[in-house]
Amino acid sequence: MDRFSKKIFQELEEMQQQTGRMLRNMSLGRMMPMGSSRWQPPADIYEAETEVYIYFDLAGVEPGTLEVVAGEHQLRVSGNRQLPAQGSIACVHQLEIEFGRFERTVSLPSVVDVDQADSSYSDGILMITLPKRQKKGRIQIQVHEGE
Repeated sequence: MDRFSKKIFQELEEMQQQTGRMLRNMSLGRMMPMGSSRWQPPADIYEAETEVYIYFDLAGVEPGTLEVVAGEHQLRVSGNRQLPAQGSIACVHQLEIEFGRFERTVSLPSVVDVDQADSSYSDGILMITLPKRQKKGRIQIQVHEGE
């Protein structure tokens, strides 16, 4: 592949990444929380052959404030983020970091086995691993003669 074609592909890939970021930031749930003043942290969901992985961006959240509730079809994460106290502030120039109570519920792409759920929290990222429920397939049911 010549240099010109490589450059075009690199620019297209960069545009795709920027568009993805823009669309994630513009999601309706994040722009207009329905009837709640709580903010919603961004989440990524990945599906593997036997597991579902969910990542939440929770920079600055103390692990002790986190509550994670998993069902077979949904996962809810809630908690609280407090910003460090500042001295006297004379003027605010920009406000982008959300703080206070948060809650986010995501739908899962597969039915999961909630008894085997696992999670870890490191460097502001909460990672939850949910094994998919194994399909049982067909079974033979023996019929007993009644009395």
